Amino acid sequence: MKIFGSLLTGFYRALKSLKGVLIAWLTMFFLVIVFIYPLRGSLSSAFGSSMITEKLVQGFDVEVFADLGSALGSLLSFITAGFIMIYFIGFVLNAFLTAGLFGSVRNGNEKFSAQEFFRAGSKNFWPFLIISLIITVIIVIIIGILMVVPIAIITMSDSTAEKTRITVLIASGAVNLLLMPIFLLIADYSRAWKTAHEEESFFRAIGFGFSHTFSKFLSSYIMMVLLILSQMIFGIIVLIFLPDWRPVTGSGVFLLLIISQLLLLTRLLLKTWRYASVTSLMEETTLTIPENINSIQYEQGRSNQTEG
Repeated sequence: MKIFGSLLTGFYRALKSLKGVLIAWLTMFFLVIVFIYPLRGSLSSAFGSSMITEKLVQGFDVEVFADLGSALGSLLSFITAGFIMIYFIGFVLNAFLTAGLFGSVRNGNEKFSAQEFFRAGSKNFWPFLIISLIITVIIVIIIGILMVVPIAIITMSDSTAEKTRITVLIASGAVNLLLMPIFLLIADYSRAWKTAHEEESFFRAIGFGFSHTFSKFLSSYIMMVLLILSQMIFGIIVLIFLPDWRPVTGSGVFLLLIISQLLLLTRLLLKTWRYASVTSLMEETTLTIPENINSIQYEQGRSNQTEG
């Protein structure tokens, strides 16, 4: 079956591209460090030499931050600006890293090459950035239509029963969840096709993403749902075990840092598995077709010449 064949091929290609995953993880790690260290300095300056940090060992306490007084405003301003900056830089960097990962999971790359990773990242940086931006805008618009509009209608109607409101909200959320794999397929097919056709424009890549998603809808959708479920299961496991771990010693904090980074690395590997699986399915359903057509045309040409 094409679905499971593509999943197995994608997993194998993702493992071969582990060095590319490490490059992506290391880049994002340094980006977070750039934000964490100034944040740590701001917290130290706000808390001073008090024993407030010991209260946070048992969990998040709102009263700890409520006692900061005027320092709270500057601290929140720093955190907000920092998150916006990190998100913007991360969005741009993600386009480069994703292009490199898509290049490393292509068919024919028997061994990972850092040179090819960075070449693919620089070659397809702008197309991948624009594709990600366009798909993100589409997702935001669709979510706005399917979530904000029903909520606005419910809010304006005072006679709507509470049960009806909950039903509408659940239905809107369910529709968004069902649509999300489609948007991911469009984005991934667009980027996979652009990686295989570097000289083509990103407009044609997006057009291919839409057309191929719906022409191969059933197999593509099922495969994407399985890939999303694997990431969701991993996320649930992390949420179950990690929040209950509150280290109180320096070695415990260091161990928590190591484990959290390993979890992040695993998440990047799962995402690369998705890229590789979509690329494999695309190659199986499209790239083999032109070769067959060319061979048929070649044979027909030879027969015509013989008859002539």
